[in-house]
Amino acid sequence: MTRAAVFSDTHGRTEGAPEAIRQAGGIGAILHLGDYGGDLQKLADSLSVPYYAVRGNCDYFGNYPRKRIVTIENASLLMVHGDAFRSVFELSDAAKKDHCAAVLFGHTHEPLLQADGETLILNPGSFSRPRFGSKRSFAVLEIDGGEIKVKMIPL
Repeated sequence: MTRAAVFSDTHGRTEGAPEAIRQAGGIGAILHLGDYGGDLQKLADSLSVPYYAVRGNCDYFGNYPRKRIVTIENASLLMVHGDAFRSVFELSDAAKKDHCAAVLFGHTHEPLLQADGETLILNPGSFSRPRFGSKRSFAVLEIDGGEIKVKMIPL
């Protein structure tokens, strides 16, 4: 089993991230869904875990792709920021076209977890600037073979 921490929309504010990850348990990767995609690179390096990020609409520096497919164990994950999509249906369709078990996105600063048939749709919320009454948050994926379980973690 591999556990991956999923962050989005950190906007340069990562205070508390090391402690949040420590409390979440062992992490084998960190995924960042844009808007200051490089914010957690040093933390990933210090933990000696892989780091994957995509570019968001507020990422003016860094060489991150707008779309990335990451395979952890046997699960393919589509990573996007989300600003180029109009609905969760479009996100789900994009994941299906790329044969991904899940689509991970940010941009709205609001947590979302739902399934569309066989496709998992996840927005971990914003670690720095939550909206619509939500709390600061991130998520942890527990991937065992091709099975994905999600823990939403409000702070």
